[in-house]
Amino acid sequence: MAVGPQESVLYPLGSRILAAATVTICAVIEASLLIYGHAELTIRATPAVLLAAVLVFALFWMPRVELDPGELRVVNPFRSYWISWPAIREIDSRWSLTLDTVRGRVTAWAAPSPGLFSQIGRMRRGAFRVTLSADRETRGAEQARQLVVQQWEAYRDQGVLGAVEGKGVTRRWNVPVLAAVAVLAAAAIAGAAWP
Repeated sequence: MAVGPQESVLYPLGSRILAAATVTICAVIEASLLIYGHAELTIRATPAVLLAAVLVFALFWMPRVELDPGELRVVNPFRSYWISWPAIREIDSRWSLTLDTVRGRVTAWAAPSPGLFSQIGRMRRGAFRVTLSADRETRGAEQARQLVVQQWEAYRDQGVLGAVEGKGVTRRWNVPVLAAVAVLAAAAIAGAAWP
């Protein structure tokens, strides 16, 4: 039986706006190089422009926290975590959303930061509500913590947490991002060193 929020994806909307703007600027630079640049300059500069776009995408667009009835997923720029609800021992949001699990601490790279944009980024399916009251406590990382705590407490109150099955926490490197960064960094260095 699913309790608490059925599915939620938390991310800082401000970071995504920054990422979109930066990637757009990189696209304009690349288009300018292709249209107005010399072939040699285009070949040398393209890897650096693409590297900047990939890094901005990885650092500011990708990070998110996903909640669903079966598990919690923390997607960071270069590593992701799948955490079963029983594996969570403690939830902290003092500096950012940090989960103390049976296999160590997991920190969310980009739990939503406080502000209007983080409120808008959480809205789903036409639920256009933004609260700007000064006494609102659930803002940013605290808001993410509240949703995680609500889901975890709902499971606990229903007695469905039980023992941790398997590892409880699965860690995986984000191989496509790491590979793209490595290849583009090597190409950018080679382009800069090219006589």
